[in-house]
Amino acid sequence: MTGESQNTIRLVVAESFELMRMGLRSLLHDQVAINLVAETHCIEEMLDLVLQHKPDVVLFDLQLADGNCTDHIPKLLNMHPQCKVLAFSPNTDKDICLQAFRSGAVGIVNKHDSSELLLKAIFSIHDGQIWFDRQITKLLLRNQQGNGDDSDKVSDVSKISRPRLSESERQVAYLACRGLSAKEISAHLLITEKTVRNQLSIVYKKIGVKKQVELCIKAPSYNYFKVSYMFGTFDSEDT
Repeated sequence: MTGESQNTIRLVVAESFELMRMGLRSLLHDQVAINLVAETHCIEEMLDLVLQHKPDVVLFDLQLADGNCTDHIPKLLNMHPQCKVLAFSPNTDKDICLQAFRSGAVGIVNKHDSSELLLKAIFSIHDGQIWFDRQITKLLLRNQQGNGDDSDKVSDVSKISRPRLSESERQVAYLACRGLSAKEISAHLLITEKTVRNQLSIVYKKIGVKKQVELCIKAPSYNYFKVSYMFGTFDSEDT
């Protein structure tokens, strides 16, 4: 593609199957905001392409045939730290999802999702948000709570100890759990981005997480998704 604008998302696709790559080519052909700069079917070539093209986003098939793909995400990010990795998976296996996030991916898209959802995921992670759907959230939350227990018993979230957060911390935590970036939270709450980052650091420490994606995974246990930000009311249950 020529005439690439400064705001165009530079995308590298690493996908095992030619038919899938053909479909992605067709989907992205008319997307003026996304420039498909390169594509490949193997990991080693993907790493070379990342070095060469410095893409904004890599759509990374977790079933590439030549190795454990999640082991290569840190290599990719070490080579080009500004890149965002969107994992492309044929299923929502919790172990695969967890490993992808722990390795540095900021989003996971199921190959069976709609093309509209895939495009939305690309735009979202490029804007600094985290992307995973509700089904993946449930799987990851079950893994957090179960710790190897394979029974079908439903966890009683009312028994989970909830860290005490101030009202402002809860507001920031809620918006972070919705996938908003620090800049977007700052605009929503009319506070500085530095204040947002400071409050997020406090929230992470209280809850015992290190990244926004981990906060999102744990959020349902603490009822943060039940906070009604739009109406200016917040759940007061902090115990």
